[in-house]
Amino acid sequence: MTLARRISLVTSLTIVVTTALFATLAAFSSRNAALDAVDQRITELRRTVAESGDPVSALLQSVESTSPDFVATLIVVGEDPISLLESTPTAPTIAPLTIDQLSSALGDAITIGSGIPFRVVSIGLGNEQWLVFGERVEAIQSQLERQLLTNALIALLLTILGGTLSAIITRKSLRPIGQIVDFSQRVALGHLDISLVVDSTSLEVRELQESISSMVDSLKDAANSRAQSESSMREFLADVAHELRTPLTTVRAYGDLLATTNNADPETRARAQDRIAQESRRMSRLIDDLLLLARLSSTKPEQSERFDVCAVVKSHADDLAMLDPERPIDIGCTSHVICANRALIERLFANVFSNIHRHTPATAPIEIRCTTRDEFVEFTIDDAGPGLEQAHIQQLALGTQRFGSVRSTDQHGTGLGLHLLTSIARSHGGEVLFAKSRLGGLCVTIRLPETALATA
Repeated sequence: MTLARRISLVTSLTIVVTTALFATLAAFSSRNAALDAVDQRITELRRTVAESGDPVSALLQSVESTSPDFVATLIVVGEDPISLLESTPTAPTIAPLTIDQLSSALGDAITIGSGIPFRVVSIGLGNEQWLVFGERVEAIQSQLERQLLTNALIALLLTILGGTLSAIITRKSLRPIGQIVDFSQRVALGHLDISLVVDSTSLEVRELQESISSMVDSLKDAANSRAQSESSMREFLADVAHELRTPLTTVRAYGDLLATTNNADPETRARAQDRIAQESRRMSRLIDDLLLLARLSSTKPEQSERFDVCAVVKSHADDLAMLDPERPIDIGCTSHVICANRALIERLFANVFSNIHRHTPATAPIEIRCTTRDEFVEFTIDDAGPGLEQAHIQQLALGTQRFGSVRSTDQHGTGLGLHLLTSIARSHGGEVLFAKSRLGGLCVTIRLPETALATA
C-alpha cells in the first residue's frame, strides 16, 4: 500500500471514529435532556400533590394541565393497578410494580415498562396503597433512534468527503516525493546532467528537495573533480613519457652509432659519449623529480627550519641577473621569516626564475613584490615576456600544462617544473596562482603560510 493511501485511510478512519463519537454523545445528551425535563415535571407535580391533604384528588385536578402521555395509577399491594384517568383502548397503562420499584420511585424518577417505557414517581398513601404517576417516554426513545440514524448518515457523508479531500491533498503534497524518487533513480543510473526542481509548498518536502539537490550537486562536483584528476594524470603521464622518450632516443641513436661504426673518428666518438652522458643526467634528474613528486603527494615535508624567505628570493634574483645582465629586475621585499623545508623552498623559487630565464626575452623586465596577508607571505612575480592566452593561464592554474609547451619550443630540463612548483607550495599549506601580468607577460603569485610547517 502506498503512503498516500495509508494517509487517506487513516484520515478516513479518524473522521469516522471522531464523527460517530460526537454524534452518539450529542444524541444521548439530547435524550438525557428530554428525560430530565420529564423528571422535573413529574417530580414537581409530586411535591405539589403531596403537600395537599388528599394527593389523589389533587392529582386528578391537575390532570388537565399535564401531557397527553401522562398516566396515573393507584396500586394496592396484592391487587391489580387501578387507572385514575379515563380509560380508552389506546390509553397507556402501568403494569404492576414490585415493592422495590415503588420504594425507588419515592425518591428519583425511574423507568419502567419493557414494551412502552414510562418515567414514574410514587407517593405512599399508607395501608399498602401507592399513588404512581408519570409520563410515557416512547417518543423520546424514538427520537433518539432517529437522531442516531441521522448522525450515522452525516458521519458517513463526512467520511466520504473527508477521505476524498484527504486523498487529493495527500496526493498533491506527496507528488514532489515521487519526483524525488524518479530523480534519485535516474541519478543512480548515472544521469548527473539532470536537475531537481525545488517547488514544493511544504517546508519539510522543500528542505528534502534542497538537500537532495545539494547532494547531487556535490556528486557532480566530485565526478567533475575525478574527471579533471584523471585528465591531469593523463597529461602528467604524457609529460613523463615525452621527457623519457627524448633522451632515450638520443642515447639509443648514439649508442647504435658507437656500436655499428668501428672506424668513427675520435671527435665523433667523443661527441657521442658526451651526448649520452648529458641525456643520462637528464633522465636522472627526471627520476629525481618523479621521486620528489611522489614523496610530496604522500607525506608532509620534513626537516623544517626558520629562515628568511626574502633572502632566498633575492639570491635567485641575483642568479638571474648574472645570467641575463641586461634584464631590469625590480625587487621590493623586506625580511620575512617562515618555518619550512628550506631545500624545497629553494627548489620552488629556482623553478620560477629558471622558467623566466628560459621562456622570456633576456631584456624583458621583471618585478618582484612581497607582502603579508592573513598570516601568509605572498610573493608576486611579474614579467614582461610575450604573455599567454587566457586558456593557457587556466591550464597552468589547474596544473595540467607544462611551461615549456606553452611558452616556447625550448624543451631542455625535465618538463615537470610546474608540477613541482604547485606540489611544493601545497605541501607547505600554500598555493600558486597564475594571472595576466600588468607588465604584459605572466604574473606568478606564491602564497606561503608564515608558520608553514610549524604545526605539521
